[in-house]
Amino acid sequence: MTAGETIGSLPFEDVLTQARGLEGRGGTPVPAGAAALTDLAIAGPAEIRAVTYEQSRGSGAALMSSGGTTGRPKLTYVPFHQAVDRVLREWRPIGPDNVVLNLFNPGRLWASHYYIQALAEKSRSTVLPSGGFAPEDVGHWVPMFTEIGLDTLTGTPSALADFAEGLIASGETLDITTIIWLAEPWTDAKLQTVQKAFPDARYWANYGSVETYIIATNTPDCDLSTLHLMPDQVLELDDAGALLSRRGDGWVMPAVRYRLGDRLSSAACRCGRPDGLRVLGRADDAVSLRSALFSVGEVVAHARTFAGVDEARLVLTRDLESPKAATALTLEYSGDADPEAVRAYLTAHFYHLAAVHSRFPGAITAQRVDKVSRVERTNKVAPAVWRE
Repeated sequence: MTAGETIGSLPFEDVLTQARGLEGRGGTPVPAGAAALTDLAIAGPAEIRAVTYEQSRGSGAALMSSGGTTGRPKLTYVPFHQAVDRVLREWRPIGPDNVVLNLFNPGRLWASHYYIQALAEKSRSTVLPSGGFAPEDVGHWVPMFTEIGLDTLTGTPSALADFAEGLIASGETLDITTIIWLAEPWTDAKLQTVQKAFPDARYWANYGSVETYIIATNTPDCDLSTLHLMPDQVLELDDAGALLSRRGDGWVMPAVRYRLGDRLSSAACRCGRPDGLRVLGRADDAVSLRSALFSVGEVVAHARTFAGVDEARLVLTRDLESPKAATALTLEYSGDADPEAVRAYLTAHFYHLAAVHSRFPGAITAQRVDKVSRVERTNKVAPAVWRE
């Protein structure tokens, strides 16, 4: 990405007006004489919590959280409308004739399940708020799904692949025409499983966070990994995490230079729409292994390109003297690839890891498992987990 590059545009006066309005409600102070976007302070979780709390007083809110798996939860007071009207101006994947299975896990302050419920309500669709299915349970439900005319699935790629795997194993079919996915990227193996089960489905996605809700959208006319920034927003690209600013009402939260947790890049898309972007990975995923710095996302993504690796994550043994340093790395993966071949594939590609492997034999290993463990709260595969 290019330092100072932006996606979208907003008149600075509109952003300045927004910033001044937030200043007295928990937002960052506005410097005297601010004349450009970069003159304004960067906001983070503390400001979002304060501003959304003030915004919710008198009208109520749902308290949602990002994080919480390994660190302290970051809380946001989300208005009950969840900005669905804003989203539907640009992105309308379902309507009154659709019957929607909501495979996102409910509870534990995770937002995705409730967002889909609100989306279905505003779209006047019929929705089944089920949460995820184990593959072995899917076949028992197929007669009911067929009877009610189920035609839409929503979930993480992991939950969608579980459902597809169970349907294939049952020998049954469902006429699914719409798939809405978000919250984690596809792997080749998961996408192939879902496409095999539902060959006629068209794919819709959006991108955001618990704090911001929807920022960008993807339709069946788009490249699968490319999204488009919604209007009235601007993103400043930054390796430390893109910065989001907005104007206007109807969002779940106002934003002036809010630091997202992801690195983004601009992208062209086959659909021809402007303001395309791609999510490159988490901005804070750098880890030191025996003094060699590497990106968790890059290592996991490379491992998934090896034939016979379906899903993968890193299991890192923590260096007790430094919270972001590891003494050992194990690539835990599902598939039929040979563990030593997978390990060699990683160390051949990342020269820092090759040096660690040479100096500390056994510090880098690969382990084949039947199924890569997921975060129970979200049903997603975490790129890395730590062990003491």
